[in-house]
Amino acid sequence: MKNDAQEKMSKAFIMYSILMIGAFSFIFIEFADEVIEMELRSFDTPIMQYIHELRTPLLGIIMSGITSLGSVTGIMIGMSIALILLFINRKWWEGLFLIVAVAGSSLLNYYLKWMFKRDRPTFNPLITESGYSFPSGHSMVSFSFIGILAYLLTLMVKKKSLKVLIMALFFFIVFLIGFSRIYLGVHYPSDVIAGFAAGGAWLVICIVALKFKAKI
Repeated sequence: MKNDAQEKMSKAFIMYSILMIGAFSFIFIEFADEVIEMELRSFDTPIMQYIHELRTPLLGIIMSGITSLGSVTGIMIGMSIALILLFINRKWWEGLFLIVAVAGSSLLNYYLKWMFKRDRPTFNPLITESGYSFPSGHSMVSFSFIGILAYLLTLMVKKKSLKVLIMALFFFIVFLIGFSRIYLGVHYPSDVIAGFAAGGAWLVICIVALKFKAKI
């Protein structure tokens, strides 16, 4: 009976994973298609104008701090701390998959930016960024990094309420990083959403691979 229950849970996990990958991929493809056809102005412009109207000197400082969490330096510092803690606790495979999640997401983002070559917004940016805009690297890599961390943490706690809190914090932090990119004027909203979608698809793939490795 126990094996049957585990088999049903595994099948359900695989099914939900495929659905999530499909959903994330669909969202990304939809925005990518609009980028190619250059038909996102009516979507991006009103959102950017509304968010830019919220600008204040204090909020600008806060958003600059938040956006640094998703920078290369911020991710590297966070990953180094996480890897040290994982390896101290002899979580070798978890540490490896954390590296794969971040490195794979970064490389994929670099390739996608090169493929679409979308220029960054020029409407009153508060900071200067180089490189192409679509999809947002901060959004994509932070989704993968913080997402795999959140997943590993949920495996280590037993209380359902703590699991829910961890996932809520994951979504909140990732949302703030994406929001900060729009607020600072260095990404279009569609860049951020597409970054979340691509990062989400890659995150699910990494989690499935980690779960499969645990069964070997």
